Amino acid sequence: MQDVEFQLAAHREILIALISALARHEDVWPEINRVLDEVRIVQDHEEDPGIVPSEAFARQNALTEEITAILRAATMRAALDPDALPLS
Repeated sequence: MQDVEFQLAAHREILIALISALARHEDVWPEINRVLDEVRIVQDHEEDPGIVPSEAFARQNALTEEITAILRAATMRAALDPDALPLS
């Protein structure tokens, strides 16, 4: 199980690096945010009516939190080094 955790951590770092490189491009960044905002919105504007969230609603919330965290990390990384060029 530990191998999967390391793989996921590596994938997350790659995503953050890629998105931070894209964040430096003003023509691409708004489109990335638009697409990811659509993923983060609960489908059909449904709300979970119960005190304990349903499994599907809980998954959507977890997905939204992770996407938001990745975007936040990428934005912060891009802001730290705005002149950096993506690796070739």
